[in-house]
Amino acid sequence: MSLAEEIKRYAKGIGIDEVKITTAASFPELKQFLEEVDSRGYLSRFVNRDFELITDPQKVLATAKSVIVCAISYYVEENNHLDDQPRGKLARFARIKDYHDLLGEKLDRLVEFLSSKAKGLEVKSFVDTGPAVDRALARRAGLGWQGKNCSIIHPEYGSWISIGGIISNLELEADAPLAEKCGDCRRCIEACPTGALKDAYTLDASRCLGYLTLSKGYIPENYRRQMGDRVWGCDSCQEVCPYNQQAKESRGRDFQLQHLETYPELKDLLKLSNQEFAEKFAETAMDWRGKRPLKRNAAIALGNFKEQGSIPILTKALDDPQAVVRGHVAWALGELGVARVVNSLEQRLAVEKDKQVQKELKKSIKRLS
Repeated sequence: MSLAEEIKRYAKGIGIDEVKITTAASFPELKQFLEEVDSRGYLSRFVNRDFELITDPQKVLATAKSVIVCAISYYVEENNHLDDQPRGKLARFARIKDYHDLLGEKLDRLVEFLSSKAKGLEVKSFVDTGPAVDRALARRAGLGWQGKNCSIIHPEYGSWISIGGIISNLELEADAPLAEKCGDCRRCIEACPTGALKDAYTLDASRCLGYLTLSKGYIPENYRRQMGDRVWGCDSCQEVCPYNQQAKESRGRDFQLQHLETYPELKDLLKLSNQEFAEKFAETAMDWRGKRPLKRNAAIALGNFKEQGSIPILTKALDDPQAVVRGHVAWALGELGVARVVNSLEQRLAVEKDKQVQKELKKSIKRLS
């Protein structure tokens, strides 16, 4: 058995669903593409702007000869507790244990295994936020093909996968890329609520609800209604993908969180305390942003539901200590179309110091008057 085969066997034994290997060659075409989309303002702020570094594994590890690319499926059965209360929707990656930690721990174990097999081992691991374009490596390694929504699509697990890997100085047999299988299908592009998918393989992150719900600050007003009930992430382009309809679940149950609902109650999210946030979300990929964006998004979702029963909790939230939450609460109250909330908005305006919140309050007062 070759070392590459041993690596794959061990990795799957510790719960990694797929393992492929590619060379450490650079991606000059990708560098050019990233520069182009960045110049058009499409690139996410989360992407490292050192394009020379992230498109060349040998810039990350000078002795690099191969890259072991790994994926874990995060597709698990939904944990629904539906009732007549307004509830928000979490993207699949947000309903589970933080994939950065989980996959990172498995990569650490894989590195230990490599150390036992090879002397003078040099490695650099990455999961999502590392100095490497994981999707490009996954595509070249044959882990999956790139869908028109920019996600990597695995033949069995679909695009519900978290990707990471290990850049190493090992000489390993490389796997072949897979043929693209999307054909003429444009379901993902047509399903995008904001038109963020400009065309096949081109995403304008500034319009993507998956990106906007994670961002700080104010959500542009023209996107708030399009958020619907989304409070973290957006799966629209993945939910319609034909290859995701029969996607397999992960070999293990590492991702499952029993205490986190797929559709959390919006009123509970809007009044989250630090302790409640830690208890519910500390294990998830939402933890790094803190509770502020989650409360802001909950306010927007309540505005989109337009239920008068939300007036008391929204009115109380006009006094939230965070300005960005107060501002979106003011917008949400304006969306309800109930004139009697004007008095509460005016009372808040009389004491409000933040200029952006003042603008949101005035807009809603004008709308309802």
